[in-house]
Amino acid sequence: MKKVIIALLLCFPLFALAEDKITSLEGFDEPQWKDFAPVAYRDVKEPKGFAKFNDVAAYWYKRRVSFENGIEDCRKLQNDDEKFSCYQDLKVKQYQKNSDYNARLEAVERSKMYPQEMQDNTTNMYPIGGILNNFSKFQPNELNY
Repeated sequence: MKKVIIALLLCFPLFALAEDKITSLEGFDEPQWKDFAPVAYRDVKEPKGFAKFNDVAAYWYKRRVSFENGIEDCRKLQNDDEKFSCYQDLKVKQYQKNSDYNARLEAVERSKMYPQEMQDNTTNMYPIGGILNNFSKFQPNELNY
């Protein structure tokens, strides 16, 4: 539900801008990669060598390649209305991918702040506490000397 609301909130300003640009379609601008990527990944290249192990750089490289392919597909359209709607769809998809990416980052950060061991009440973090708990379960006549 959250994603739908976010997508709608992102689309409404685009529709407002679309009304102004429909009158002059020959002057509309293509979306730029720099508008969607973090500053560190605006000029990301294909990861090679040890950089292949950098999952974040590989993610942003794949996104950049798919974005550029989308731009090329939109450029191939002859009708200005179709081209404009293609660019708008591309923008909405990129904004949605950014919000999904940010949600994943927040989830990872939350899991780092509260590790599973701290959330689970059945485990005991202190080994001495576990020994004492087990020791108290024995009755005095069960101890072997």
